[in-house]
Amino acid sequence: MPGVMELPFPWPVGGAMRLGLHASLRRFYRVIPSPETISERQQSTATLSSGDTPPASVVLVLYERDDVEAIMRYTSTARWFNEARVRVPQVFGATNRALLVEDGGDLLLAEHAETQELTQRYVEATQVILSIQAHGSASQNPNPDWQLDAGRLRNELAFTEEYALRHWLNSDPSQGRDRAFERLAVATAKLPSRMCHRDYHSRNLLVGEELMVVDFQDAMEGPLFYDLVSLLGDDYRDVPTNAMVAAIETFWAGDRTSMPVSTIALVPDEPSLLTAGARQALALTAAQRSLKALGTFGYQVSVAGCVEYAICADRAWKHAKRAIMSLGWDDLLTELVAFDSL
Repeated sequence: MPGVMELPFPWPVGGAMRLGLHASLRRFYRVIPSPETISERQQSTATLSSGDTPPASVVLVLYERDDVEAIMRYTSTARWFNEARVRVPQVFGATNRALLVEDGGDLLLAEHAETQELTQRYVEATQVILSIQAHGSASQNPNPDWQLDAGRLRNELAFTEEYALRHWLNSDPSQGRDRAFERLAVATAKLPSRMCHRDYHSRNLLVGEELMVVDFQDAMEGPLFYDLVSLLGDDYRDVPTNAMVAAIETFWAGDRTSMPVSTIALVPDEPSLLTAGARQALALTAAQRSLKALGTFGYQVSVAGCVEYAICADRAWKHAKRAIMSLGWDDLLTELVAFDSL
């Protein structure tokens, strides 16, 4: 396969298995060694130190075509996250079309049972957000030409208009909706900004001794709450209330914002635990982020034929609707009534 055979596999390849559900044009494969290599590995494990032992498997990330810019962006952003002391897959090798990276295992935060450990994992995930923001304030942006500014945010909503509302739900275009989308993008872009992962949810967090962050290559500066909203307003799982409270307390304990917390409320995703200014900022970000996600899911269902994303779209609309109601933007709710059919 072009772009793959040149990669530095740590052993003779025995097989490859395509990995799970990804809302991406890239393909992911777990690659394992040949049976002979596995046998030799089992015999030699007792005599080798962990540092000398080749990995039991690696992950092949395959792009649709040669894309040197995307490959370089991945590797440079991986270095940036390492400098931020955020755990990301080690890059073993790259070609113009593919990457060979560390295998972080199968357990996603999205699939973690609702136990006390889950709450601790959400605290850990929030600490990662703070690490990203802190390093972003002290170092050069790995993607300096990118920013979640008004133009990019508006383009995200245009994608939602085309693929979720028109292609999928057959909703006619509307000047009123265009104006409301413009207002949302401009207002969100005016919020305080920090470095963010940009797609920080439970399917991009692998659970091991520590969380491993994946799909980080599009990291850029964006609204202060963007990653927190992505984590707690997750479209892939329901986040327990105690995990939400612990995560929000952790975020504010990090002292990354001048918007202070008032008292903790019983319903954190309202979120009435915040001051009015923080509630407004969080609601704007949540509305923008969730509507953007609806565009992704609409494309996957209506164009790629991946109907399994419909349940994710239903969650995304619930998050978006709650945020828009918090803003009091009844005109936007009216323009988005097509999503009530999900």
